[in-house]
Amino acid sequence: MSIENHSENKFQKLVEHGLKHGGIHVVGSKNHGKSRLLFSMARQLRNLENCRVLIFDGSETWLYAFDKIPTFTVNESDIVLVNDVKTTEEIERYQLTNWHLIELALKTYKDLLFRLKTRKPSKRGFFVRTVVNYLDKLQREQRATTKDNEAKGYIAYFIEEAQDCFNSRSTTRLEAEEFLTVFNEARNQREAFFTASQRLTDFSKTIRTKQVYCLGSISEEDKAVGIRRIEKHYNIDFAKMPLRTWFFEGEKFTSPQWKQNGKPYQINKEVKKRYIEALPKPKRKSLRERLSEWWNRKPRKVYLDSYTEETEPKSVYNDEEEADSEIEEDGYVDTEIFGEDEDV
Repeated sequence: MSIENHSENKFQKLVEHGLKHGGIHVVGSKNHGKSRLLFSMARQLRNLENCRVLIFDGSETWLYAFDKIPTFTVNESDIVLVNDVKTTEEIERYQLTNWHLIELALKTYKDLLFRLKTRKPSKRGFFVRTVVNYLDKLQREQRATTKDNEAKGYIAYFIEEAQDCFNSRSTTRLEAEEFLTVFNEARNQREAFFTASQRLTDFSKTIRTKQVYCLGSISEEDKAVGIRRIEKHYNIDFAKMPLRTWFFEGEKFTSPQWKQNGKPYQINKEVKKRYIEALPKPKRKSLRERLSEWWNRKPRKVYLDSYTEETEPKSVYNDEEEADSEIEEDGYVDTEIFGEDEDV
């Protein structure tokens, strides 16, 4: 078997293993080819009819280099703090102001790229958890309705630079409790997480220990104890790993050459338009109904009984004598208003 065929078979095995066993974590130094490897894996899974792909992109690498895919942009203002904070454990709790649009996008499109414009790891992690928990709930509900008690399809989540979403601090908070349960049981719900980071220790140990590693170039200072054991057992030096060369399950392989096919396109306006069109519209009344309402309209009531001397607006003058005095001071009397004086 040629090296090219061996790499192709190994790559196919990598994708299949990740989908059926809960995911793969890719580790490699900068410019080694992590993004292109994930691109190839996502393209492979998108070709499957029974698998949907959800991508969370904070670095905008996928936005400019991946294939044609509907893209929903999540702005900084779309994720806000909850107002009614009660305890210090809830200090970083957020809520989505446009969840109704995100939910509609998830129901409308099979595959989606979420462009996360926020640079705050806490907000990125919150958004990923929210979407994953929502889809996991749907998967569990689907299992309860099928004959074999299995979900009808697979869901593959891609999170590059995963340390920006899940670090050791974020996964120890109470907010992440439900997500960690979902992550641990992902394989049973036919869900898989494909993540990547430059250093193994950057990513949350709570999460990465549940995944299988695909290792690329790793510098000497970033080699953990487990990595050095692998080097010793297989007589390999990850610091000298050639570009696009990866180590998976005891063998090396080269990732496929990547060539972009189309470009991601924005769907925010389209989703918002669909949401507005789906809102219930008021029924337009016929001419007969409008004439009937006009004919049977109730007359306007005037409450004359409430008008009394007390409610009568008072004159600017305190009494009549004050008014007469002001008229006399002017030295002029308008005969049209006050009438002619008998003495004149």
